[in-house]
Amino acid sequence: MALNILEQEAPKIGVRNFLASISGDNDGSINFHHMNGFVECGRFKDAGEKFGKTFDVVWMIKKL
Repeated sequence: MALNILEQEAPKIGVRNFLASISGDNDGSINFHHMNGFVECGRFKDAGEKFGKTFDVVWMIKKL
């Protein structure tokens, strides 16, 4: 998987963390990141808007 390769190579250039900014209503993406070792590190209530609907913006982190 591409994510695994990135996790192996990123520390070689000084990357220590991966961050993801995800729509709070995107359960599939949040689950994907959880299954790959990311944890929620922030949630901004009603910070996003699409098509007239507001949603939370979720930040997730994975320490390498």
